[in-house]
Amino acid sequence: MVVVIIGLLASFAIPAFMKVRQQSYASSIANNFRVYRAEFEMFVMEFGYWPDDANPSEVPDGMEGRLNRFWEGFETEDEWDWERNAVNVSVGISLQGGRTSDGVMTRVDEILDDGDLASGSFFANGSGRYTWEIE
Repeated sequence: MVVVIIGLLASFAIPAFMKVRQQSYASSIANNFRVYRAEFEMFVMEFGYWPDDANPSEVPDGMEGRLNRFWEGFETEDEWDWERNAVNVSVGISLQGGRTSDGVMTRVDEILDDGDLASGSFFANGSGRYTWEIE
């Protein structure tokens, strides 16, 4: 009887734990998008132009020391990418990687934009790539 009760409690607790974990991860990603956007906007205010496009996980020229270690994929499967006249945006920040999913990124979209990955300034580009258009 005790085993059955523990099994029932676990069946309720595990989905709730997974939902909280997913929401926490989405909040962390949204926060990183905001921090990175602020750093790029500070760059353009200082120099009057946006940095050139860079490869995924590559720190754009002039942004060394401005982005935290997670930009370069340190201890994460995700790849951040600075977009300049690429992926149908003039200026934006993209994320792709093994831990991103439409479920998590829809939550990120709800935090940053309109909650719809098919519209707005935060959108899915396909193949697990998500972009926040800055300009």
